[in-house]
Amino acid sequence: MKSPGDLIRELQATHARASLEDAGSFEGMVPQLTALADTLRETYQASVTKEIVAVIAKLKAGGDLAPADVAMVESFMVGDAEAYTRLENDFQAWLAELGRLVGVLGDLSGRLQGRGALEALGEVEDARRVLGDIDNFLEQKERVTRFRRSIAQGIDPERRKMLIELLQELLESPGI
Repeated sequence: MKSPGDLIRELQATHARASLEDAGSFEGMVPQLTALADTLRETYQASVTKEIVAVIAKLKAGGDLAPADVAMVESFMVGDAEAYTRLENDFQAWLAELGRLVGVLGDLSGRLQGRGALEALGEVEDARRVLGDIDNFLEQKERVTRFRRSIAQGIDPERRKMLIELLQELLESPGI
């Protein structure tokens, strides 16, 4: 398996070769980003396996989780979503752009014949792209919120069993 650093260097090389006249030269970065994300996730999970195993043992023994244990579990289960939503800095711009695009479509609504229909299609395509970014951000934010809400409700025997199963499943996933 290639290291995250090797994958980043390969991504940088592909990006440097990309040409605005060749969409495929950018599309080639998609599998590289996927491989990098998978490798980073596996690297992180492997780095905290011992701590997660200890949390599972504590849960199986019926012990209470310390705040540090809860933080470790949160990081292990939804840390990717938390990092993304914390680091993302375009969300407000996406909201503004979507509002602008919806406004433009409203302005075009009286002339949706011929070229006007094509212009509206172009605006719709842009709105769909921005909406995808907004939806992804909100979904990741909701993952973190659901986790925190669930933990805040306490860990009763049923939640304890489910948490143990989820943690074990994540530990046993390929790449760990």
